Amino acid sequence: MILGIGYLPTRTGPALWQKFDRAEIADDLAHIAALGFQAVRVPLFWADFQPAVDRIDARAFDRFERFLTLAQEEGLQVTGGLWTGIWDGALWWPDWGVTPAPLPPHWPLLVNNTWVRWGRIRHPFTDERMLGARQLLVDELVAHFRSHPALSGWEPLPGFGRLAAATERQAIVDWLGSTNEVLQAAAAECPCTYLLAIDALETASGIWPDEVVAAGGEPSLSIATFASDRRRLPLNSRWIAFALDLTRALAGRPVSLHLAGLPTAAAGERSEARDGVYYANEEEAAAHLAEVIAIARQRGCPALWLWRWADIPEERWNQPPYDRPNWRRHTGLLRADGSEKKLVEALQQPLPEVRYPELSVDTEAYRADPPARFQELWYEFQEMAGG
Repeated sequence: MILGIGYLPTRTGPALWQKFDRAEIADDLAHIAALGFQAVRVPLFWADFQPAVDRIDARAFDRFERFLTLAQEEGLQVTGGLWTGIWDGALWWPDWGVTPAPLPPHWPLLVNNTWVRWGRIRHPFTDERMLGARQLLVDELVAHFRSHPALSGWEPLPGFGRLAAATERQAIVDWLGSTNEVLQAAAAECPCTYLLAIDALETASGIWPDEVVAAGGEPSLSIATFASDRRRLPLNSRWIAFALDLTRALAGRPVSLHLAGLPTAAAGERSEARDGVYYANEEEAAAHLAEVIAIARQRGCPALWLWRWADIPEERWNQPPYDRPNWRRHTGLLRADGSEKKLVEALQQPLPEVRYPELSVDTEAYRADPPARFQELWYEFQEMAGG
């Protein structure tokens, strides 16, 4: 199983491609490799790489190549978040992809590092301008880096699952097919991963993992560990095992796991629930992470991706998207000062014995009534696991 982590530099943050700090990145990647990670996931913010609908930024391309080289020197593989997309709770979007409208955006929307209060995005799944821009970046970026030894694949449109939920289903199926077609034509050797949320499997109208597979992509389950199940019980490893089993059954093969976040309380403080979010103390978080790693290995996950490299430094809390107080400031493997949280112990010690029964899913019966069968399977799984 590949162990990977979402990465933005601690100091530079989302300005990674605008203010490329080679020394900071080199230090971070060396530290990441030393902790036993094999891969990093990094967002390629669309506006940075394609500042105009018909123009690419050669400087960003050069910086991405330097990033890949630094990763290669540390033995790390890189997944590029292509056309980013939703990252850290905001939708980062190019200005040429927004149209004026008298209504607020569907999602927290950032354009040129500024919150947009009124307007609508040109939808990436259906808008002709966006589809044309997609092709340009495939022709230039994807084709250019197809043979780089550090590039392990792409994650098209990070936040895919959330964006897809607000779009007509057939349009998403068509976009998946056409996207994988153009990506395979440009770089057949680079797999493409699409993140799906567990709640999308509770409805027949959502995109399911087997449809991603049929389109030529790799489905991955994205799940928040701090509010795990439908009752928002935090740090519920049983829920992780259930969600992986259900997703694997519907995909017809094992799927990777992306942890969407585990905010921690400040060092030395107790766990607490605040504003609807559970902040675990570092010892509790480390124990939970060790259980999740053990479950992912047992379930045959091709990869497990942790949420983020480092907490957000307080001096950046006045900058979007971190100026809106939320748990994403506190989901790092490191503290904001660069010191390691106790979470790191989960990577360095023997894994605990975590044994949950594997869920058996009648996929035909499930597809007939996803909401009802989802709830029934969850109850069944809890009973098999001991209540």
